Amino acid sequence: MERGKLVRWNADKGFGFIKPDSAGNKDIFIHISILKHMARKPVVGDQINYFSETQSDGKVKAIKANIEGVAVTSTRKSNNNRRHDNNKSTSGMLIPLLVILALGIFGFQKYKEMTATPVLTNQDIEQMEWQPSVQSNNPITRQQTFRCEVGKIHCRQMSSCEEATFYNNNCPGTKMDGDRDGIPCESQWCN
Repeated sequence: MERGKLVRWNADKGFGFIKPDSAGNKDIFIHISILKHMARKPVVGDQINYFSETQSDGKVKAIKANIEGVAVTSTRKSNNNRRHDNNKSTSGMLIPLLVILALGIFGFQKYKEMTATPVLTNQDIEQMEWQPSVQSNNPITRQQTFRCEVGKIHCRQMSSCEEATFYNNNCPGTKMDGDRDGIPCESQWCN
């Protein structure tokens, strides 16, 4: 291992030059990346122990170095910390994703239950009470059996005065009371 003194350092760009202790050698380039394991950043005047390498362009650079008298941080510990931090961030994201997934599955099941078409079995049909509908001549009783059907708006679609009266009074958009006197279908049903 060679030894030298750090004579120039650009902290903003993270590089500098070492003046070797052996006479006659050119200054050696050093980059911050090979000192990242040190407890502090280098400063001008530090004694640097290093291995050097000549690049293809003829320039010499330090490839492995440390600052004399400065503690070396354990790379194993920082790798474990990084691994631990990665596990924390992964588990920190995993829990909310699992909660969202569970809520999605629960919501989908409820949606299926709400939109499911009930299937009648023979047993269900046997338990139903069937009552035949009775047509009464009493207009009040017959009116209760009517209900608005889409598209029934004209007199020709009615079967009685009671039905026409029900539609005229309860269903929107009917066209059965041309003179607007409240009596529908006067020429067909309600004379």
